[in-house]
Amino acid sequence: MLETFHSKDVELNSPSWAVFASFSDLTLMKDRLPEEYRDKVTLTPDTVEGDYQGMHLGMKVAERIPTSRIVMKPMEGFPMDFTLLFDIENTSATTSKLKVSIEAQMNFLMKAMLGRKIQSVLDQITDQIASRGGI
Repeated sequence: MLETFHSKDVELNSPSWAVFASFSDLTLMKDRLPEEYRDKVTLTPDTVEGDYQGMHLGMKVAERIPTSRIVMKPMEGFPMDFTLLFDIENTSATTSKLKVSIEAQMNFLMKAMLGRKIQSVLDQITDQIASRGGI
């Protein structure tokens, strides 16, 4: 069954076009990574890859809808197939709203085991973005 998990909506002090530009080129993430991971992650405009707990993992941009949505998928080797969505909504000339979602095929047991962890990760992502005030 397709399960969808949503972060809370986060108000950002940047217009949607600026948020979209910031998130659509993954090389711009380098400065946002914790210092200890910056040399361990490879970034291109479309991909982010690195080693984690003995596994080589990566994400790629699968779709960009200008100023409103960025869709990412895991690269080969990821232990689970899912879709990561960044939905951006313009709320004024200088502000926008961001929601991060994950869609994944899960049975009841997987949802029971992973649902809270996925929700926690989504909330951490949006909390970190909100703490910066946007981009």
